Amino acid sequence: MSDEASSIIRELNDKETRILTEIYKAGGEVMLKDVWKVMGIKSKAGMPFINKLEKRGLLEKENVGSKKKIMYKVKLTELGMAVAKELIEAGSLMKVLTYDLLTRIPCFYCPYIDVCGATDEITPEKCEFLNKWIHEMSGQGSLGQ
Repeated sequence: MSDEASSIIRELNDKETRILTEIYKAGGEVMLKDVWKVMGIKSKAGMPFINKLEKRGLLEKENVGSKKKIMYKVKLTELGMAVAKELIEAGSLMKVLTYDLLTRIPCFYCPYIDVCGATDEITPEKCEFLNKWIHEMSGQGSLGQ
Protein backbone atom coordinates (compact mmCIF):
# COMPACT_ATOMS: atom_id res chain seq x y z
CA MET A 1 0.00 0.00 0.00
CA SER A 2 1.29 3.48 -0.79
CA ASP A 3 2.24 5.90 1.95
CA GLU A 4 -0.47 8.25 0.68
CA ALA A 5 -3.16 5.57 0.98
CA SER A 6 -1.93 4.60 4.47
CA SER A 7 -2.01 8.19 5.61
CA ILE A 8 -5.53 8.64 4.24
CA ILE A 9 -6.83 5.45 5.85
CA ARG A 10 -5.61 6.59 9.26
CA GLU A 11 -7.56 9.84 8.88
CA LEU A 12 -10.88 8.32 7.78
CA ASN A 13 -13.75 8.05 10.23
CA ASP A 14 -16.21 5.14 10.31
CA LYS A 15 -18.78 6.80 8.02
CA GLU A 16 -16.18 7.77 5.42
CA THR A 17 -14.75 4.26 5.50
CA ARG A 18 -18.20 2.77 5.01
CA ILE A 19 -19.05 5.14 2.16
CA LEU A 20 -15.86 4.22 0.31
CA THR A 21 -16.34 0.49 0.78
CA GLU A 22 -20.01 0.59 -0.24
CA ILE A 23 -19.17 2.46 -3.44
CA TYR A 24 -16.32 0.03 -4.11
CA LYS A 25 -18.63 -2.98 -3.61
CA ALA A 26 -21.05 -1.42 -6.10
CA GLY A 27 -18.36 -1.36 -8.77
CA GLY A 28 -16.79 2.00 -7.97
CA GLU A 29 -19.67 4.10 -9.27
CA VAL A 30 -23.15 4.51 -7.83
CA MET A 31 -26.02 6.92 -7.40
CA LEU A 32 -25.59 8.78 -4.14
CA LYS A 33 -29.17 8.08 -3.06
CA ASP A 34 -28.29 4.38 -3.06
CA VAL A 35 -25.40 5.01 -0.66
CA TRP A 36 -27.81 6.75 1.72
CA LYS A 37 -30.23 3.81 1.54
CA VAL A 38 -27.52 1.26 2.33
CA MET A 39 -26.13 3.35 5.18
CA GLY A 40 -29.52 4.32 6.56
CA ILE A 41 -28.80 8.05 6.69
CA LYS A 42 -30.28 11.13 5.05
CA SER A 43 -28.38 13.07 2.41
CA LYS A 44 -28.15 16.14 4.63
CA ALA A 45 -26.25 14.11 7.23
CA GLY A 46 -24.08 12.35 4.65
CA MET A 47 -23.09 15.15 2.28
CA PRO A 48 -20.35 16.54 4.57
CA PHE A 49 -18.66 13.13 4.39
CA ILE A 50 -18.97 13.03 0.59
CA ASN A 51 -17.57 16.55 0.29
CA LYS A 52 -14.64 15.65 2.54
CA LEU A 53 -13.89 12.50 0.51
CA GLU A 54 -14.10 14.53 -2.69
CA LYS A 55 -11.74 17.17 -1.29
CA ARG A 56 -9.23 14.41 -0.43
CA GLY A 57 -9.35 13.18 -4.03
CA LEU A 58 -11.00 9.85 -3.20
CA LEU A 59 -14.19 10.34 -5.20
CA GLU A 60 -15.81 12.58 -7.75
CA LYS A 61 -19.46 13.54 -7.76
CA GLU A 62 -21.43 14.47 -10.82
CA ASN A 63 -24.88 16.04 -10.98
CA VAL A 64 -26.90 13.81 -13.29
CA GLY A 65 -30.24 15.40 -12.38
CA SER A 66 -32.01 18.43 -13.72
CA LYS A 67 -32.10 22.06 -12.59
CA LYS A 68 -35.19 21.22 -10.54
CA LYS A 69 -33.92 18.01 -9.01
CA ILE A 70 -30.29 17.53 -8.10
CA MET A 71 -29.15 13.90 -8.28
CA TYR A 72 -25.54 12.93 -7.80
CA LYS A 73 -23.62 10.00 -9.13
CA VAL A 74 -20.38 9.33 -7.27
CA LYS A 75 -17.36 7.57 -8.67
CA LEU A 76 -14.21 6.53 -6.86
CA THR A 77 -10.99 7.96 -8.21
CA GLU A 78 -7.97 5.73 -8.75
CA LEU A 79 -6.76 6.64 -5.27
CA GLY A 80 -10.25 6.05 -3.87
CA MET A 81 -10.34 2.59 -5.44
CA ALA A 82 -6.93 1.73 -3.95
CA VAL A 83 -7.93 2.97 -0.49
CA ALA A 84 -11.30 1.16 -0.57
CA LYS A 85 -9.66 -2.07 -1.73
CA GLU A 86 -7.17 -1.89 1.15
CA LEU A 87 -9.98 -1.21 3.62
CA ILE A 88 -11.96 -4.23 2.42
CA GLU A 89 -8.92 -6.52 2.41
CA ALA A 90 -7.91 -5.36 5.89
CA GLY A 91 -11.47 -5.89 7.14
CA SER A 92 -11.59 -9.41 5.72
CA LEU A 93 -8.25 -10.25 7.27
CA MET A 94 -9.37 -8.93 10.64
CA LYS A 95 -12.53 -11.06 10.51
CA VAL A 96 -10.48 -14.18 9.82
CA LEU A 97 -7.91 -13.34 12.48
CA THR A 98 -10.56 -12.44 15.03
CA TYR A 99 -12.51 -15.65 14.41
CA ASP A 100 -9.34 -17.74 14.53
CA LEU A 101 -8.19 -16.00 17.69
CA LEU A 102 -11.54 -16.39 19.44
CA THR A 103 -11.91 -20.06 18.58
CA ARG A 104 -8.54 -20.81 20.14
CA ILE A 105 -9.08 -19.15 23.52
CA PRO A 106 -8.75 -22.03 25.99
CA CYS A 107 -11.42 -20.63 28.32
CA PHE A 108 -14.12 -21.76 25.88
CA TYR A 109 -13.00 -25.38 26.26
CA CYS A 110 -11.83 -25.32 29.86
CA PRO A 111 -13.25 -27.99 32.18
CA TYR A 112 -12.92 -25.51 35.09
CA ILE A 113 -14.76 -22.57 33.51
CA ASP A 114 -17.69 -22.86 35.93
CA VAL A 115 -15.45 -22.37 38.96
CA CYS A 116 -12.80 -20.10 37.46
CA GLY A 117 -12.31 -17.06 39.66
CA ALA A 118 -14.70 -18.33 42.34
CA THR A 119 -11.77 -19.23 44.58
CA ASP A 120 -8.12 -18.25 44.79
CA GLU A 121 -7.02 -21.68 43.50
CA ILE A 122 -8.48 -21.51 40.00
CA THR A 123 -8.12 -18.07 38.43
CA PRO A 124 -7.21 -16.71 34.99
CA GLU A 125 -3.96 -15.41 36.47
CA LYS A 126 -2.92 -18.91 37.62
CA CYS A 127 -4.32 -20.85 34.66
CA GLU A 128 -1.72 -22.97 32.89
CA PHE A 129 -3.95 -23.36 29.79
CA LEU A 130 -4.42 -19.61 29.43
CA ASN A 131 -0.76 -18.87 30.18
CA LYS A 132 0.35 -21.37 27.53
CA TRP A 133 -2.06 -19.88 24.97
CA ILE A 134 -0.87 -16.32 25.67
CA HIS A 135 2.73 -17.53 25.38
CA GLU A 136 1.98 -19.12 21.99
CA MET A 137 0.07 -16.08 20.74
CA SER A 138 2.71 -13.57 21.80
CA GLY A 139 5.74 -15.64 20.89
CA GLN A 140 7.30 -14.63 24.23
CA GLY A 141 7.99 -16.32 27.56
CA SER A 142 5.34 -17.03 30.18
CA LEU A 143 3.55 -14.33 32.12
CA GLY A 144 5.61 -12.72 34.82
CA GLN A 145 8.90 -13.26 32.98
